[in-house]
Parts: sequence; structure tokens; C-alpha cells
Amino acid sequence: MKIHLTFTAAFSFLMSFLLSAWVTYVNLGLTETFMQSWMTAFANAWPAAFVVAFSAAPPIRLMVMRLFSKEQK
Repeated sequence: MKIHLTFTAAFSFLMSFLLSAWVTYVNLGLTETFMQSWMTAFANAWPAAFVVAFSAAPPIRLMVMRLFSKEQK
């Protein structure tokens, strides 16, 4: 459980950080308010991304494992 929690925190942090930057850039461009808008978007996105990743990872992992186990038969 500790590994799942740590991995989810690190992965959701990186994905939220990068994707919020990208979406902010696409929507606003490099404006004077880019950094503030990006950090606001990131602060809103990371908790949601963490909850979704933490909840969705186990069933997705199971589906992938089943998919690959069928492939190898």
C-alpha cells in the first residue's frame, strides 16, 4: 500500500504539473499571468488527479494483467 500511495503521489504530481502547464499555455499563451494561472490550475488539478489515479490504478492494472495473460496463452 505504501508503494501504491507513493507512486500515485509522484505520478499524479508530475502529470498534473506538466498537463496543467500545457493546457494553460494552449488557452492563454505566454501572458503576464501565465505562471499564476498555471499554479492555480495545478493546485486544483493535483488533488483530483491523485484521487482518480489512486482509485483507478488497481482495476486498470488488473485489466491489463488479464489482457496480457490471455495473449500469452
